[in-house]
Amino acid sequence: MIYKTQKSLDRLKILYLFIFILTSILVVPAHIFPSPSFMPIRFPHYLEMMKPFLGVSWPLSFEIYHYALYALALVASLNVLGIIFYPKFRKVALFSSLIGIFLILSIVLFFFFPFMKINPSTSIIYGLYFVVLLIADLLTFKTLRQKEASRG
Repeated sequence: MIYKTQKSLDRLKILYLFIFILTSILVVPAHIFPSPSFMPIRFPHYLEMMKPFLGVSWPLSFEIYHYALYALALVASLNVLGIIFYPKFRKVALFSSLIGIFLILSIVLFFFFPFMKINPSTSIIYGLYFVVLLIADLLTFKTLRQKEASRG
């Protein structure tokens, strides 16, 4: 059982490396090349064009966007720490992945429902990206939870 779980943790490391590379592919071109290049991956631009969402105007929604990014970075960092330094950070990663499930799920719903009306291409790109993040977070939670159950 321990071998199977270690194999799952190794697969998760590869998955998080893939996510890091995918994130770089989405973020770097939008910051290196000037607008109008890579417009579908310039999410903040379309966030500015969006009408107030749930009574939240552009400047506040942009601030919420940054706080959500910070929270996602923290969740992903704690998940990776829990995977790399397994028994020491397991509980922290388990808790962060549980929080991440709810946070990422709400972001996926945002991209596939309200934001789809603003810009479908950006919505699909980031919606699928966050589905990948949700899958990674769910697998992290399942693996760490499974590991806890196998310990007795």
